[in-house]
Amino acid sequence: MTADEAMVAICRCWDQLDADALAALFTEDGTYEDPLKPGTLRGVEDVREGNRPAMAALSTCEVTLGHTLASGDLGFAEGEFRSALAGGGRLDFPFALIVEMEDGLVKRAAEYFDTKRLLG
Repeated sequence: MTADEAMVAICRCWDQLDADALAALFTEDGTYEDPLKPGTLRGVEDVREGNRPAMAALSTCEVTLGHTLASGDLGFAEGEFRSALAGGGRLDFPFALIVEMEDGLVKRAAEYFDTKRLLG
């Protein structure tokens, strides 16, 4: 998998609310950084279980990428995360995603977005 393909795959996993598929994209020691999660998720199991509650809190999700840039094992994308919360309401925000690849798997994925808008 290339960096471009990994960014799209990460978004599709969120669209499908599939923590198992998301974790399968990562190296055994891969990391996932999300501003709404305390600390960095480390390793396949941590990526899976660290994202499972967030995905379960959503009833639908659509992630679209805008500008993307990839060079070798590095990728950057801007996107839009749009979702409906399982208990009602919405969670919508623009974001940036960076991926670092190793042997066709994600070694590091880091998301960046303005949490002030989300946390009140």
